[in-house]
Amino acid sequence: MRGDGVGPEIVDAALRVLDVVQRRFHFKLECIDVPAGDSALEECGDPLPAKSVEVFALSDACLKGPVGRTVMDINTRLRFAFDLYANIRPARSCPGICPPALRPNIDITVIRENSEGFYRALENEVEPGIWTATGVFTEKAAKRIAEFAFHYAKSGRQKLGRRKVTLGTKANIFRKTHGMYLTVFEAVAKVHPDVEFEHLYADALCARLVREPERFDIVVSENLIADLVSDLAGQIAGGLGLTPGTNINYETKHAYFEPTHGSAPDIAGTGTANPIGQIRSAALMLQYLSEVHGDSNLEEAATSIETSIQALLNSSNAAILPIEVGGKANAAKVAHAIATTLT
Repeated sequence: MRGDGVGPEIVDAALRVLDVVQRRFHFKLECIDVPAGDSALEECGDPLPAKSVEVFALSDACLKGPVGRTVMDINTRLRFAFDLYANIRPARSCPGICPPALRPNIDITVIRENSEGFYRALENEVEPGIWTATGVFTEKAAKRIAEFAFHYAKSGRQKLGRRKVTLGTKANIFRKTHGMYLTVFEAVAKVHPDVEFEHLYADALCARLVREPERFDIVVSENLIADLVSDLAGQIAGGLGLTPGTNINYETKHAYFEPTHGSAPDIAGTGTANPIGQIRSAALMLQYLSEVHGDSNLEEAATSIETSIQALLNSSNAAILPIEVGGKANAAKVAHAIATTLT
């Protein structure tokens, strides 16, 4: 799903890297293009045509570009309909663009409960000019994302190898819903004594992320708070153009992978889009496929992509660096530089 705005150009960049990594690591991806987003609405009369949903349901994974104003339509028909409850958003700094003297080593993964909360957009006009918005929070979803977060902490996927889960809530205000989250996480934490657990109110969490991001490892929250915190973490670590994301249900084996930023229509076609978040999303897709299919070759391919990205970002060669981080390279040149250094 190439999406809107800068979506097609950064998805093309990711596909170029995937094409090379397939040859290097001897596997084959069958890629099927399907319409999604504002462009699909204009061309097909539907932002996510039934055929696109059908192809998604039958696929092993989906690589998706950012979409525009129809994003809620996509969420409703993919995240909610397929119960893609785990939204993983890693944010990692790189010495080349975030020197340790200015910004300490950051390796944060924000895990977002992706199926409930206020993102269901249950809004009603009770009388002219007065609206209500309802959030849905269940113990089942809270426990599921808590278990996911603690198991993720034990998986060793963080570069720094730490085991710490931080829950962000507003349980001091939403005492029943967010309070339930806190109670559930405290119970799950007792079952995982080898993982450090802490709880912070969301406002304090944001303040500490800005002041001392190096203290965080896994940050988890309900849908709305985690959405905001993940963008904050990504920007602190170097910029949203570098940040990937996942939408996963390991049980049903449905997932899609996308950068965390928007479609940026103001720079579409200018050659200034940063494709690294999209390319990193492709690497996360390979990591997921490796886990689901038990293929370590795909894991090695994902690691190779991330290693090449780190090498690129640590380079002082402006000709291959994305414009967003001070370089001069367009999306295609960035993809070429990453692809040619895959090992």
